[in-house]
Amino acid sequence: MTNIKVGIIRNELSNTADDWIIACNNRNIDYQVIDLSANNWLEQVRKDNFVFYLIQPPGSYERFKTMFDERLYIICNEFRLKTFPSFTESIIYENKKMLSYYLNAHNIPHPETFIFYNYDEAKNFVDNTELPFVAKTSIGASGSGVKIIRKYNEALRYINDAFKSKGIRRRFGPNRVTGSPQKWAKKSIREPSYFLKRLKYYLEINRNTQFGYVIFQTFIPHNYEWRIVKIGEFYFAHKKIKIKDKASGAKVKQFGFPDISVMDFVEDLCNQNNFNCVCLDIFESGTGFLVNEIQCVFGIPYGYLSKVNDKIGRFVKHQGTWTFEEGDFTQNNCCDLKLEIALKLYFENKL
Repeated sequence: MTNIKVGIIRNELSNTADDWIIACNNRNIDYQVIDLSANNWLEQVRKDNFVFYLIQPPGSYERFKTMFDERLYIICNEFRLKTFPSFTESIIYENKKMLSYYLNAHNIPHPETFIFYNYDEAKNFVDNTELPFVAKTSIGASGSGVKIIRKYNEALRYINDAFKSKGIRRRFGPNRVTGSPQKWAKKSIREPSYFLKRLKYYLEINRNTQFGYVIFQTFIPHNYEWRIVKIGEFYFAHKKIKIKDKASGAKVKQFGFPDISVMDFVEDLCNQNNFNCVCLDIFESGTGFLVNEIQCVFGIPYGYLSKVNDKIGRFVKHQGTWTFEEGDFTQNNCCDLKLEIALKLYFENKL
């Protein structure tokens, strides 16, 4: 496949092209890395005849996510260039406002979400809504920025911070649900450079406040979330078990063959919305399945995403029946598989 060349669009972090580079090298595909955060991003995008672009949207800082979405809009909607993941899959990633708008527009069941840019509207909601409810920042993975509001005074402080004071800050430091100060201290002693790098990251996160709007969501009682990943026709599935108040950010997983009903739900949703590279977090409720998150970038904390009878693998539907295929299909953070699917879609004129 040396006769084609792809563009790899990275975000503001230089290492975010690495997995795509490895995937291209594994297939002997020519590529060029494009820094979408650079002033000459447009020149980089147009400098060669790329057949499509592999993208890595950012998920840490709202200003960089906004920048990426704006520039990707020009690439996809003005120049009509093809990307994987798609523009839609990217723009709803780590943007809970946009995800809410999209889910509403497409009648996709989800926890009811309220977005207020007006203090009086937010105050009226707080005065007239049964507790608890969930407050979220627009950006923030692994449960960062998610707060369950259980008391009226807590809700008042939250909207006052958001509209009249310091703004809303996300969690400072590592995930306290999945780690311990003792482990962090030992790792910091062993790897001082890692500690300094992470400290710089946490300080930057702390400086990036959300001001002038709030995102509230109906609280859905749950003991777990389904985590379903779709890459092309292949699926991965497991349960994320709740620790304390949240399953998001918890690294306790339950593996096995998933319920057929949730797999069918995700398959139908993805087919209707032309999703080819997404990770969905799904609640079960008395009214059915509810989509909590849709991400095109996701972690693989155990090195695999599905396991049945102690065998890792993936799920695929054959002649209407879900089957499990054994094998390691998440190598290179799934980018080998993602590139395989992107190439297949390109040659089928479906990208």
